[in-house]
Amino acid sequence: MKALGKTYTDTEASTGGDFERIPAGGYVVRITGVTDLPSKEYLDIVFDIAEGEKKGFFSDQWSQEHPYAHHFIMSYKETALGMFKGRLRAIDESNNTGFEAMAATGLQEQALVGKIVGVVIGYEEYISNQGEIRQRSYVRQVIPAARIRSGDYKIPEVKPLERDAASGPAPAAEPPAGFQWTDTPFA
Repeated sequence: MKALGKTYTDTEASTGGDFERIPAGGYVVRITGVTDLPSKEYLDIVFDIAEGEKKGFFSDQWSQEHPYAHHFIMSYKETALGMFKGRLRAIDESNNTGFEAMAATGLQEQALVGKIVGVVIGYEEYISNQGEIRQRSYVRQVIPAARIRSGDYKIPEVKPLERDAASGPAPAAEPPAGFQWTDTPFA
C-alpha cells in the first residue's frame, strides 16, 4: 500500500454509520435535479429540504455524491401515467405552473428544477450486502406543499421486508408445541 502521508495524519477517525438520518415525516422540498431515462420511461427527481428545521439537509458532500438517498421516480410508462399525473399535479399546485398540461405534448423536464413540492418520507426494511436487515428512507407520497404545511398527511409505519419461502419464514406468532419459557437470558 502507498504511504498516505499528511492527509491521513490530518484526517479525523470515523467508525462509519454515525450520520443523521432524516426522520420519517412530511417535508416541503425543492427539486435540485432531473434526469430523464427514456429507455426506462421515467424521470429521476433529486431534491433537498426547502423549508423548516431540516432545510438543506441533503446539501452535504455525502448527499451530493449519493443522490439516490434523496430522490423519487416519476414513471411515464403507460401503466403508471395516473401516478405520473398525480405527482405532476402536486408540483403544479405547489408552484402555480402548467406542467400537467404540457405533459401530453412534451414536458421540458429541466423546467422542474427549482420547483417545490411536498413529500412524505417513510422507512422500509431491506437486506444489506452483509445479509443484515436494515432500514432506509424512501418517498412514500408526493403531494402539494400546502398539505405538508397544514399537516394534512400521515407518517407511514416502517414498511417490513416481504418474507416468502425463498427468504425464510416470518417469525412465529406462537411458540412451537412443547416449548418452555425459562428465566435464562439469551447468550
